[in-house]
Amino acid sequence: MTSHTAVLGSVARLDIATTKGFALTQVPAVHVASTGIVGNREFFLVDIDERLYSVPKDPVFLGYWTSYDHPSGVFSLGSGETTECSATVHHVGDVRPFEFDERMVEGRWAPGPWDEVLSDVAGRHVRLVHCAVAGGGHDVHPVTLQSTASLAALGTELNGHPLDLRRFRLNLTLDLGSVPFIEDTWSDGILAVGSCRLRLRGGVPRCIAVEHRPEDGHRGLLVQQRISRLRGPMISDWGPGVLYGTYADVLDPGPIAVGDPVAVQT
Repeated sequence: MTSHTAVLGSVARLDIATTKGFALTQVPAVHVASTGIVGNREFFLVDIDERLYSVPKDPVFLGYWTSYDHPSGVFSLGSGETTECSATVHHVGDVRPFEFDERMVEGRWAPGPWDEVLSDVAGRHVRLVHCAVAGGGHDVHPVTLQSTASLAALGTELNGHPLDLRRFRLNLTLDLGSVPFIEDTWSDGILAVGSCRLRLRGGVPRCIAVEHRPEDGHRGLLVQQRISRLRGPMISDWGPGVLYGTYADVLDPGPIAVGDPVAVQT
């Protein structure tokens, strides 16, 4: 059977977070590997029990950014215009599994001056881990996306500005026209984005993390409640939930840039 490809829109924005649970960085292009987006969630924090320490446990790092330069191996941590520390990553120990909520993630200890800084901020002992594979610190599936119409349908922040898309920590924001949540109707379908082909895998269950305003963690806006009122009862692979955004697996790796065409294959 011959497949049909219909161009529906384009890539409006791309966001990554070098470390899971930290500030998003808007970027002009990404490279998508089979395991995830290169440079996205390449690092993560664990607590004293060696379990994932991220936004649902503590939103304190939402105002902090991290970066990693692959050629030099330099990892940097900062807030606003201030760089708190920067040093070359020297791994310690073998690759081993670490416990996320939904799965185990392979990684290696990445000790450095950031451990002390981050522990002081958190008020407890936390340590940095470097994922063993590109983008390995993702959630259930390697890529996440939303449409501009879906975001617009959720309304505004308390100050009247458009709802901050950083609340949802999604990688791809796509301009797919004026129909909100159209991406949800393509579950198990194939989306061609730039040079990649993605298999859509259903809605993203939203936890309390979306309640936190990205710049300061303020929780004055009840985002989960707003989604529920707008969308009604929703079912995911994990049962009833509040869903926003779409998961995707990677069929064909490759680059994606802002402005690239987006097409659905049927």
